[in-house]
Amino acid sequence: MRSAAVPRPEGKLAVAGFSNPVYNWQILAGYLAEEGHPVPDGTVETLDAVLVDTLARHQVFDYITPAAVKQCEDVVVFEESGLPKVSAWKYWLGVGKCIQADYLLVPQITYWRERVGSDAGVQTPASVALDFYLIDVKNERMTRSRYEETQESLLENLFTARKFAKRGGKWVTATRLASDGIEEKLMELGL
Repeated sequence: MRSAAVPRPEGKLAVAGFSNPVYNWQILAGYLAEEGHPVPDGTVETLDAVLVDTLARHQVFDYITPAAVKQCEDVVVFEESGLPKVSAWKYWLGVGKCIQADYLLVPQITYWRERVGSDAGVQTPASVALDFYLIDVKNERMTRSRYEETQESLLENLFTARKFAKRGGKWVTATRLASDGIEEKLMELGL
C-alpha cells in the first residue's frame, strides 16, 4: 500500500536522470562538502535504473522519461553556450519549460563513498548524500528533499536498529543506501 507523506503533484511530471554536480554552481541548493569529486563510472546509470523501478513500484507511470528530458537538457545547454555561466536554478527551470512539464523532478548525487570492507565488516562504511528537487515550473517554486546516510553499527546508534535489521544485519554498499534514499524521498515528495 502506497502511503506518501504528501499528495501526488497534479499535472504533467517530467523526471530528469541523476546528475552528479562536482562544482557548487551546478547544484540547486546548498553546497558540496568537496568540489571536484565525481562518483565512480556507472553510478549515475545504476541510480537512474533504481529511480525508474521505484517510480513503477509507486505506480507512477505517466511521466516524461529521463531520455526525453535529456533532449531538453541538451537544447538548454546549446542555447546558453557562449553566455556567462547560468545558475543551476535557471538551467533546470529552462529544461522544465522546454519539456512543457508542470513539475520536473531533478535528482542529484552530492556525496558518494563506497564501503571499504565486506558485508560482514568494514574499515569504512558506505556513505551517500542525494538531493531530490521537485520544481513547480509554472509557479517557479521548488521543493527539496535531502537524503544523507553513513551506515552505522548497532553499537554506534541503537536508534538505527530497525534499519540495520531490515538490511539483514550487514554492512551495505553505497548503492543500497542510495536505493533506500530514493524510496524514502520519492514518498516524501508524493511520488
